[in-house]
Amino acid sequence: MEPPALPGHRGTSAARGLVAATTPTEMPVQTYDLFAPTTEAERHARYARMRTEPGLCRIAPFGAYAAARYDDVRTLQKDAQRFSSEALATTAEPPWLGPNPVARSLVTRDPPRHTQLRALLSRAFGPTGMARLEAQVRHEAQTLAEAAVHQREVDLVDAFSFVLPRNIIGRMLGLEPSTFTGFKRWSVNMGLITSALPAQHQDIRDTVKEMEDYLGDVIAARRRQPGEDMVSDLLRAEVEGQRLTDAEVLSFLFLLLPAGMETTAQLIGNAAILLARFPEHLEQARADRAHIPRFLEEVLRYEPPAQFAFRVATSDVELSGTPIPAGSLVMGLVGSANRDERVFEQPDAFLPGRDKASQHLSFGHGIHFCLGAQLARLEARLALEALVPRIRALRLRSQDIEWLPGLTIHGPRTLPVELIPA
Repeated sequence: MEPPALPGHRGTSAARGLVAATTPTEMPVQTYDLFAPTTEAERHARYARMRTEPGLCRIAPFGAYAAARYDDVRTLQKDAQRFSSEALATTAEPPWLGPNPVARSLVTRDPPRHTQLRALLSRAFGPTGMARLEAQVRHEAQTLAEAAVHQREVDLVDAFSFVLPRNIIGRMLGLEPSTFTGFKRWSVNMGLITSALPAQHQDIRDTVKEMEDYLGDVIAARRRQPGEDMVSDLLRAEVEGQRLTDAEVLSFLFLLLPAGMETTAQLIGNAAILLARFPEHLEQARADRAHIPRFLEEVLRYEPPAQFAFRVATSDVELSGTPIPAGSLVMGLVGSANRDERVFEQPDAFLPGRDKASQHLSFGHGIHFCLGAQLARLEARLALEALVPRIRALRLRSQDIEWLPGLTIHGPRTLPVELIPA
């Protein structure tokens, strides 16, 4: 794969693995190829090596700067003046794709427009909105868990971990349930954009067109006849006399629909894998439901669903002693930061209830802290509260997990398991 050169960096055909590179000031910087095939153990060993480098690293083949240490990733996430979120606009619209509404969504905006948009959108994700949703999510989780355990041998992704957030986000938006089955393809293709192979380009272009047509029709219908759903709420929302345009609502739905499904689906899927690998925590959760939130926070740290945070340097800056030219793409490696030995003791051990558990960066930090974090935690907690009491064991039918393609979203693509009823 040879992604195009992005503003501020040079494209390269660097060999797979570790090679040497230099910044414009000739300071030696090591380059790592995150696209090379690897196992879980090799991926984390690579991150550990990157954390030992004296400054930032570079990423082959497209030359972005990469921050692997916790403090550097947190700086990228919170310092909007030096590191702009407009990076996602660059990565969301590669030349082969063309216009993509995600590139104009909340996550690509900086203040002051980001502040205005977040105020308009945050009402749907506040405590009141989550309280209204809790009974609905609990009922859906109980129904799906009962059916999955009854089957005993299932693909837990298709039967439970993806279907739950898919159904909830679809109902929140007031979408037609008969269309829900197509959402998986949409979410997977949107997650592939930053690392798609040429053979995948046409399917992704088709997905963007399908989503534009479908969601555009939904917005037009709610303009004509508002309902009790999030799309109608977004069209009605007003802060300081300002309302969202149809284009802004569309861009938010392009972001929310895949993100509202995939992040939570991968959190639940990764949690299931870790329940199978560490059965003592299944026993603890069965004995004490209060263990579930502690368990999930450690899942978020240990196997974060979102692996990267993208930013663009707004001027010539320096981070960890590495000069970064203005316009350069900088990647924060969340999966590495969450295992930084400077912050977390025994970072490669899975220890629910550990000190500083909630300091992980899986939902971001600062003004771009994930708007849907509360919803993701709610859905994952209620999912495990529904599943755990119904089983006495969860067994992986294959130790070789088939992970989702691409690098941004991390979780199982399929998850064949045997659920041993309680």
